[in-house]
Amino acid sequence: MVSIAFYPILGKPFILYLGAITLISFLITAAFGLSYYRGLLRFKWHPTMVVVSFILAITMTIIGSTAGSPTVGILGLLTLFSFFITAMLGLSIHKRWLNIRFRWHPTMVVVSFILASIHTVLALLVFG
Repeated sequence: MVSIAFYPILGKPFILYLGAITLISFLITAAFGLSYYRGLLRFKWHPTMVVVSFILAITMTIIGSTAGSPTVGILGLLTLFSFFITAMLGLSIHKRWLNIRFRWHPTMVVVSFILASIHTVLALLVFG
C-alpha cells in the first residue's frame, strides 16, 4: 500500500506541501493575533484561524504517521502539542480563567514556532 504522504507533486512528496501550508496557516494565525492585539483586526478572525490551523495540523499528523520517520513524527507531535498548549493558554487568558500575564502567550507562540522550524528543517532533510 502506497501512502498518500509520498504522492509526488512537482517531484516532492505531498506531506511537504501540506506541512508548508500548515506552517503558513499558523503564521497567519499569529499575524491575526498580533493585529488584534494592536487593534487592527476584530478578534473573531484569530480563533477562526486557530481552528483552521489545527485542522491542517491534525490532518498532517494523521497522514504523516504513515511516512515512516519516527524522529520527524515525534518532533511533529511535540510541535502540535506545543501549539495546543499555546492555544489553551491564549484561550484561558482571554476568558480570564487564569490570572497570569499575557506575555506568556506570545512567548509560547515563539517556542512553538522554534519547534515548528526545527521540525520543518528535519522533514526537509529526511523527505526533501
